[in-house]
Amino acid sequence: MADLGDRKKAMEDQYFQDAERSIKLKSRMDRLLAQWIAGLIGRDDVAGYGAEITDARFKGGGDAGVLSKAISDLQAAGQNVSEQDVSAKMSEFLVEAAGQP
Repeated sequence: MADLGDRKKAMEDQYFQDAERSIKLKSRMDRLLAQWIAGLIGRDDVAGYGAEITDARFKGGGDAGVLSKAISDLQAAGQNVSEQDVSAKMSEFLVEAAGQP
């Protein structure tokens, strides 16, 4: 019986570790995306813009919220960047973020 309890605890611990890794990975990706977009739209406050991207992730439904915010900000700044281009950059930055410590 103790073995079953130990397995359950180990599985729960693994689940929380995986969730934490995923959140940290997405956070690093969001920072990279914010730097790229801030450069395109002329925002000097990259950290502030990064916070806006993070808010979009948590309030707007994950990657879809981030993508929507990015497209909206790019269009408002007169940048002609497609949704596919931003999505591709997000994928590229996710791979880059995965390689970071």
